[in-house]
Amino acid sequence: FEGLPVTYRGEKRQAVIRTMEAQLTSTRLFNENYFAFLAALDNAVDRGIKYIALPGDFSDDGQPAHVSGLMEILNRYRDKHGVSFFLTPGNHDPGRPFETEAGKSDYLGEAGKRQPVYSDNHPRCFNHVNPSRMSHAPACTDEVQELGYNGLFDLIGDFGLKSNVTYHYYETPFSGDQTAQTEIDEDIFDPDNRFYEICHEGTGGSYRQPGYTNCLEIMDMSYLVEPVEGLWLLALDTNVYIPQADADTKKPTDPSNFSGSGNNGYNKVITHKEHLIEWMTDVAQRADEMSKTLISFSHFPAADFYNGAGPIIERVWGDDEFQMIRLPSDSTTQTIARTGVGLHIAGHMHMNGTEVTMDSTTGQKLTNIQVPSLAAYVPAYKIVRIQEESKQAEVETVTLNDVPDFDTLFQLYETEWNFLDSIGYDQIWNREILESTTYFEFTNWHIRELSRLRFLPQEWPEELQDVLRTMTGSDLLVFSQLDKSIPFESIQLFLQSNELPDDFVSNSSEFEFWEQATWKAASMASDAGFSLTDLSTWDGADLSTDFYRIRNAGDLALRDISPVRMEQYSFLANAFSSHHPLGENP
Repeated sequence: FEGLPVTYRGEKRQAVIRTMEAQLTSTRLFNENYFAFLAALDNAVDRGIKYIALPGDFSDDGQPAHVSGLMEILNRYRDKHGVSFFLTPGNHDPGRPFETEAGKSDYLGEAGKRQPVYSDNHPRCFNHVNPSRMSHAPACTDEVQELGYNGLFDLIGDFGLKSNVTYHYYETPFSGDQTAQTEIDEDIFDPDNRFYEICHEGTGGSYRQPGYTNCLEIMDMSYLVEPVEGLWLLALDTNVYIPQADADTKKPTDPSNFSGSGNNGYNKVITHKEHLIEWMTDVAQRADEMSKTLISFSHFPAADFYNGAGPIIERVWGDDEFQMIRLPSDSTTQTIARTGVGLHIAGHMHMNGTEVTMDSTTGQKLTNIQVPSLAAYVPAYKIVRIQEESKQAEVETVTLNDVPDFDTLFQLYETEWNFLDSIGYDQIWNREILESTTYFEFTNWHIRELSRLRFLPQEWPEELQDVLRTMTGSDLLVFSQLDKSIPFESIQLFLQSNELPDDFVSNSSEFEFWEQATWKAASMASDAGFSLTDLSTWDGADLSTDFYRIRNAGDLALRDISPVRMEQYSFLANAFSSHHPLGENP
């Protein structure tokens, strides 16, 4: 499969891209992030920035096609603009510590159909899967095989993972303190010397406890580099691939021996990569003694990215919903704070935010900066400036609004939409996204469609989905003041007819409760400076979208949610909580 023809900057090109449907049901844009990345790099170059860190997930799943393309871009900016890049892996690069047969079913093919593309030895290739109404027959290439650590290291090693003569200093968790050596032994930086043992139950090697089982060796890509005198960048490989309970230790490089890393983060670093915590503590102590400015970065957050809202989220939505499984525990964050690293920069969650934690025993402070994604709402990156005298860090958030060529692929999405429409596809995405005039507007549409097509159906209780799809803000306020549980079917009838239906006499008391709640809601709104009409200008779908805007972007989302709307949301929340205290089940 050579891709689909498209015109890019006046030149005919072939585009191998994912479908728009795939993008709008994923937390990230697979295709337009190419244009956004170039725009971000150009923006950074224009600002004179020379050092850029990528905290993981710089590929889809570590496929050679994607990583090689990234290397072309990084090499170009390094050679043309003198930019130094420092990479640390995320849970998508690699997806497993060893090479994996893989592929995707939803590349965009001819006539708007899906085009599966899999690696040569994937079952869907050698089983010759037939085409269907929605999809072409699979194309096969090892360019979509998922690389493991070794293959990934070979491709990205020049960007921080290997020692370089231009660096003032370099070490890894396995090299020892090189500052005390008169001559640095380059062999210790060899990838074959950067493995550690991990067991199903916890850290292996010298940390291994009696009874630990299924112990295997994996590479750790962590490193410390001093690119300019006085600045230490601590790149932490916080992927934790835990051996399965039934791991085949006779085949140690079998990717199926390991679970994925996405939900593990620092909670499992504490238990399964103890050497990393010990090394972080040692590096921080030496940085302090040598007056080095230390900045640590990794893919996973080191602190609470929900700013203390976790217990409420669990109360409302249930355990492990809303990615709560990825939330660092308080004890984990305290442990990271005690290492002394001070400033930590993370990705993974596609969220914007800053969390400051003080260790209760030592008083050491940890500041965790959550970097937004360039491929999601709000698209942005962070600039960290160190004040020369105070050594304090100043963090600026740069939002991408206008991205050149971001609409290059829209002509191909038109074909996809027309095909889906022609077959009466019931989950078709909103074609209005193709009317976006800026990249920011495009990502705003992305979060709207993502909320409608994925988040709302998957993350909210079914009865609450019905409420949000049906009710306006005015209806929700009335709903909050009900003194009696009323079947939702009854409420729908009230909303549709605004009066008691003839065949509903038996439930007249329910209608009276609804009317009483309506009178009370109107009075409350009036006292707060609103009217029920004001609250009828938005509905539950708007509320749920704004909920996800704020979750992702924090205060960056306020450019898309008016102060009046925020005030109305606050008013509505207070109306619910005052009438139905947390813990009640109205």
